Amino acid sequence: MEIWAHRGASARQPENTIAAFVAAMEAGADGVELDVQLSADGVPVVIHDEKVERTHAGTGWVASHTVEQLQALPSVLKPKADPLTTRIPTLAEVLDLLAAGNQRINIELKNSVKPYKGLEAKVLAMIAERKLGKRAVLSSFNHYSLQRLRERGWTGELAAIHDGMLREAWRYFRELDVQAVHPSRHVLMVPGYVTRAHRAGFRIRVWTVNKAAQRQRCVRLGVDGIFTDVMKPSPSW
Repeated sequence: MEIWAHRGASARQPENTIAAFVAAMEAGADGVELDVQLSADGVPVVIHDEKVERTHAGTGWVASHTVEQLQALPSVLKPKADPLTTRIPTLAEVLDLLAAGNQRINIELKNSVKPYKGLEAKVLAMIAERKLGKRAVLSSFNHYSLQRLRERGWTGELAAIHDGMLREAWRYFRELDVQAVHPSRHVLMVPGYVTRAHRAGFRIRVWTVNKAAQRQRCVRLGVDGIFTDVMKPSPSW
């Protein structure tokens, strides 16, 4: 089972920051997951929430700040670290860092609240510039966005994120042309979910798995990977 660092090693360093991604690489994560939105001046930036106040010392929408304004906001998350490594990074900065490693890279397009016109094209261009297509997984709750990625020529792995009890899920995911499904751990309550997913040809990576009992259940069910904040070296975790 693969271990993917959720927003980087976010139990060790502030989430979605250079410090968190460095920590994930050092911990030997199989993959890293990150979230991308657009600044007011159209720059892809790595941050989860559509508003800045939970993670950084500011207020308001990410989309209302320029990249310069976003990067001037210090992190409010613990532990406190170098402001340059815990500020809101651009996607370019994060991909340049990760390109030097060997981890898979899950880029979640955060465009379910704000539409972020042009986000797909910018993400694809940045992946192509760095020749990261074979290592990248593109995912979103916005399944229209996944369709647009295909229409723009993305031939790499797509993953549909969901957090609901979908009926005839596998028929829908086949029509969506994805290779992986990223359900919340609560969806695993559906009897036979993982078995049927594998039978239909989909990889299953579950979020967000931070407790030993949750991880052990995922192992028993045979999921392909988990997204976790907690990077622990012990195989018994």
